[in-house]
Amino acid sequence: MIHIGTAGWSYPDWEGAVYPKGATATDRLRAVAEFLDCVEVDSTFYRPPTARTTANWVRRTADRPQFRFLAKAWQRFTHERQSVWSPAEQQLFTDGLAPLREAGRLDVLLFQFPWSFRNDTGNRDWLARIADQFAGWPVAIEVRHDSWTPDFCRDRQLIYCNVDQPQLSHCLPASAHVTAPVGYFRLHGRNAKNWFKEKQEVYGGRYDYLYNAAELDEVWGQIRQMAGKAQKTYAIFNNHKDAKAFSNALQLKLRAEPGAVVRGPVALLNRFPELQGAVQASGEEQLSLV
Repeated sequence: MIHIGTAGWSYPDWEGAVYPKGATATDRLRAVAEFLDCVEVDSTFYRPPTARTTANWVRRTADRPQFRFLAKAWQRFTHERQSVWSPAEQQLFTDGLAPLREAGRLDVLLFQFPWSFRNDTGNRDWLARIADQFAGWPVAIEVRHDSWTPDFCRDRQLIYCNVDQPQLSHCLPASAHVTAPVGYFRLHGRNAKNWFKEKQEVYGGRYDYLYNAAELDEVWGQIRQMAGKAQKTYAIFNNHKDAKAFSNALQLKLRAEPGAVVRGPVALLNRFPELQGAVQASGEEQLSLV
């Protein structure tokens, strides 16, 4: 029960690799659902979704009921901490996710905090408020500063998000903690040069990193450890620049499903030669809506 996917599915630099140029939003989601097990919704971090939008995601993947959604929590709950969110703000956000939840397609709601979010009394209280007010939701907590341990998640039976990130000052190292029935591992890449740059030279530059085979073997060992302790385990690649996340996700699927046929877009195989001979190429005509 290891599910492998990407953080987000709609990136301009994925055109011509994951889906054809000019692909609609629906075609882009369908392309990801065609080849991967799950997707982590990135847009919900920037703004609350509408119920109409999330209901459309359910409809567009209805023929793939095994395809799972994970969603990032709105930044109001994680990055805008000058004041506590209001009941109306929480209702706005959760109402938008309701169609995914009601369809049984939402497996994780990820509260992603920045490296600057340290383990102190005020921040522990903030996490406690999230745990209380989102009780009943599949809450996952991602912290990046090494002052944190999984204890809070374990005590509250929340999902602890293990992260692979550049090993810079006080950055949490990769781990294989499981604190709830769901295991969660996010791979951000190891671009140390760009990690703490406030202004990126190019879009997605912080996540411009391609894991090599040895690094994938390393993280695969940690994910397997998690899978031995969890009912379900999710591995999400966030190194999205130039579709590197999609390539690495297919490479991890080869490790997770030895002997099975792993398919990928033919254009992606052309961009990443390391996939050739291992991943079965699928033509662009197979990416359109059925």
